[in-house]
Amino acid sequence: MTQINYTNTIPEIKRAYVLFRRKYALPRMLAMTVLLLATIIFGFDFIIKNPSGYVGYILTILCSGMLISLWSRPFLAVRRLISTIEALGKDEKYIARFFDDRIEIDTEIVPLETETIAISGQGIDTIENPEVLEEVEEDLIQAETSVYRLGSEQLYSAEDSEIFCLFVNKALIHIFPKRCMSEEQTEAVRTYLKDKGI
Repeated sequence: MTQINYTNTIPEIKRAYVLFRRKYALPRMLAMTVLLLATIIFGFDFIIKNPSGYVGYILTILCSGMLISLWSRPFLAVRRLISTIEALGKDEKYIARFFDDRIEIDTEIVPLETETIAISGQGIDTIENPEVLEEVEEDLIQAETSVYRLGSEQLYSAEDSEIFCLFVNKALIHIFPKRCMSEEQTEAVRTYLKDKGI
């Protein structure tokens, strides 16, 4: 079993999003681009043949707008994602464990320095309140471990010079930065992903 402890930075999240888009969205985007460009050319042909008609203008304007939207949406999405992460202002620490039949990822949410909350029968309170101190240990919410069983999940991976990415069901990304790994761990993760066909 290989285990890595890591965090993710904003540049690493951006790199992972680029890898994700390249693997899943780019082929569809290229096909749609070819179709829209062909329709725009068709619209120009209409305009040249019949300048007083409106069909060519509608086709050209509509498809040009769709083309701009197609290529600008991913950049706007990553900008919104990064803004949301920065607004949360919390660092998260992760532990990934690579077993023979599964991958487990623990997420440790770092509490705010100003206060820690406890959930008790009386509601939510700060840890500084002595009335809830005895209940804190049993009532604090623990982060759940994500478990991905090989063969039952759609798992794919990608690697660049700084990160490994694990894509789960084409909807979720886990980022394993190489800066948090030793050379042995980096090679072990690479070998694991290759041997498991991920």
